Amino acid sequence: MKVSVSWLKEYVDLPDLDAERLENAFVRVGLEVEGITALGSAVEGPLVVGKVLDAEQVPGLKKLINYCQVDVGDGEPRGIICGAPNVRPGLLVAVALPGAVLPGDFTISARKTYGKISNGMICSGRELGVSDDHEGIIELPEEPGIELGADARPFVGLDDTVVELN
Repeated sequence: MKVSVSWLKEYVDLPDLDAERLENAFVRVGLEVEGITALGSAVEGPLVVGKVLDAEQVPGLKKLINYCQVDVGDGEPRGIICGAPNVRPGLLVAVALPGAVLPGDFTISARKTYGKISNGMICSGRELGVSDDHEGIIELPEEPGIELGADARPFVGLDDTVVELN
């Protein structure tokens, strides 16, 4: 059984423990720990909060593909190709910038696709390894404390730890 530490904290007063102390605590109560995974380690490199400024459909294609202008807080908006049906202007999103490495050893780079340069990737939950959902990109909530260009890991669940128990 896999248990996230954040979920466990909803039910148990659990202090912040490093992986070794967490494993020892489970063993003391008679549970066998098969593994502990820091979810943040699944994505290497820059994963930031961005805001979709514009989403223009690429013409002449059989499927919906948008060329988006995304503000990632570093000055000029980035052009990013996105095939998600829920992408739209005003949406806060998780953006993997060139140099990021996603689960499955998928390296993000600026590259030409559908006749445009895509300078990053707007991510779904499945692409980040935080869910099986691939029906659309992750829509981040508009709330105080979310700044463009900030590390997106805490907002998508990549700041959590999963304990696998036997």
